[in-house]
Amino acid sequence: MSTTGRKWAVRLSWAALAVPASTALTAIAFGLVHGASLTPVGWRNTMVLGFGGLVLVGGLGGLAFVLYDLREESSGVRETAVAVCVAVSMFVGWIALENQVLHERGRPVRAVVTALKPSPGVYDAGTEALLADTSHHRPLGAIGAGNLAVGDHLTVTVDPRGRYGVSAGPPPAAAEWLWQLTALIAAIQALLMVSIGFSAARERESGLHRGRRAESADGPQPHGPVGDVGT
Repeated sequence: MSTTGRKWAVRLSWAALAVPASTALTAIAFGLVHGASLTPVGWRNTMVLGFGGLVLVGGLGGLAFVLYDLREESSGVRETAVAVCVAVSMFVGWIALENQVLHERGRPVRAVVTALKPSPGVYDAGTEALLADTSHHRPLGAIGAGNLAVGDHLTVTVDPRGRYGVSAGPPPAAAEWLWQLTALIAAIQALLMVSIGFSAARERESGLHRGRRAESADGPQPHGPVGDVGT
C-alpha cells in the first residue's frame, strides 16, 4: 500500500472508531435518564444529579483524550457541540420517557388548585400550584402555577406508580416524534465525533512528520574540512 493509502486508511479508521464511541456516550446518557426515571423524585435527587454528572464528565473526558483535536488553532467548537448534543439528548429523552409513560398508563383526573406557593426546587423558579382531587380531596402534587388561581379546576394526568409527577392536561399522545428527535441528535453527535476523529488522525500524522523533521535536523552532520578551503 502506498504512503497516501496508508494515511487515508488510518484517518478512516479513526473516524470509524468515533462511531461506537459516540454510541457508547449516547447509551450512557440515556441510561442515566432511564435510571433517574425509576426514582420517585427523578432529577431532583441530589445523588442522581451528582452521579450522573460524574459519569458524564468522566465519559467526555475519556473521549477527549482519545479523539480530541489537538490542533493549536482549534477553537473546540466541535467538542463543545458534542457536549451540547449529550445534554440536549438527555433532556429530550427525559421528556420522551415521561410522555411515553403517561401515554401508556397515565390516568386523567379532575383537580382543583388548593394553594399557591414559591417553588422549593433549587433549579426551579416562580410559583407552583398545589392540586387536590376534586372527588376525594386527596393531594395530587404540584405543577407550575402559570395563570392559575386558588379554586381553579383543571384536568391533570397522574402516573399511578408515582414515578412521574402530576402533569397538566389529559394523557399526552405517543412520543414518536420525541424519540425521532433524540435519534437525530444522536446522529448529529456521531457525525461531529467522526469529524473530530478524522482531524485527530491528521494531526497525529502532522506531529509524526514534524518529529521526523526535527530528528533529521538534529542528526549527525557530515564531516568536512575545518576552516576555509584553499584554492
